[in-house]
Amino acid sequence: MNGHDDMANRARKIMVDVLDLRLSPEEIGDGISLYSPMIQLDSLNLLQLLLAVEEEFGGHIEDEDVMEADLETVGDLIGLIRQHAQTTEAARAV
Repeated sequence: MNGHDDMANRARKIMVDVLDLRLSPEEIGDGISLYSPMIQLDSLNLLQLLLAVEEEFGGHIEDEDVMEADLETVGDLIGLIRQHAQTTEAARAV
């Protein structure tokens, strides 16, 4: 398993836990809408989700980054998490 797969799996597990989904992380495909009946993301649970991501991966996700990410699908959210994790790792390396 490569680093990208591991990060995506961790992100999906966070989604299942925080959003109390009745799915396994493996059932959550990248193309699924965050606003679908399956996920039902709203502003409150997005905030809870981002806080859990920050706790899991360290650092802070800026509001501007979230707004610019135009989050529509699970893949979009995972992309934001990857970007955040890479930025956090780069900052730690300095």
